[in-house]
Amino acid sequence: MPYTFGDNREASRRLRRLAEVYEPETRDLLRSVQSIRGPRAFALAVDLGCGPGWSTELLAETLRARRTVGLEASETYVAEARANHPQLEFLRHDILVAPFPAGQPDLLFCRFLLTHLPSPRAALEAWAGAAASGAILVIHETEALHSSHSSLSRYYQMVAQMQKHHGQELHVGALLDAAFDGTDWKVLSTESVTLQKSARDMAQLHAANLRTWGKNDFALRTFGKDEIDRLEKDLDQLASGSECAGVVLNTAKRVIAEHK
Repeated sequence: MPYTFGDNREASRRLRRLAEVYEPETRDLLRSVQSIRGPRAFALAVDLGCGPGWSTELLAETLRARRTVGLEASETYVAEARANHPQLEFLRHDILVAPFPAGQPDLLFCRFLLTHLPSPRAALEAWAGAAASGAILVIHETEALHSSHSSLSRYYQMVAQMQKHHGQELHVGALLDAAFDGTDWKVLSTESVTLQKSARDMAQLHAANLRTWGKNDFALRTFGKDEIDRLEKDLDQLASGSECAGVVLNTAKRVIAEHK
């Protein structure tokens, strides 16, 4: 399962910035779980594909489960997460393989994870096999991205093509409602929310991605070194704030489901 955006130092810095950019929406989504579940604490909350652990920290802080565990396939990210958040627990594990080494969670959370997996439905079925009866699953994914700035629009075209090369889907949020049909999950809440993110913030995230995947053989063969270099320069300019490009409209798909 290739992670298109890598697990190197550049990718790690990007994930920390991503956590900052999307912290308000993620916190609100997790708080909405409390309104559905009530005040009773979860026994085991699992952050699926936790990376260096910033989403795990927010999950633990917001829901205050009796035990919070981050699961991550990358040995590099697991080591970094343990160093970043020594008060939390992180285990190396393929999140598509049940059972989980932490036990049966009654809360499962993922953010920007399904976009990197070949089959959302297969993931949902695997997680149903790992979850406790009545467990809650919380998902935040991208349904659409739009910018009026030509460099940002081109980046979205290129990264979508890059992910398709790996059997992945950038706009996986648009597929989620159908993916739940016939699974052991009952959808409690599903919504598409349009978020307005500053082009500067988004360009900071995208420029880091481009530096990670933009030099590989597929990207060079498909887009060409000259275009990649030009786009990287344009994104760096937006990221620095020297050029204003308004906002990026990010339609987020947010789903809360219960294990039957």
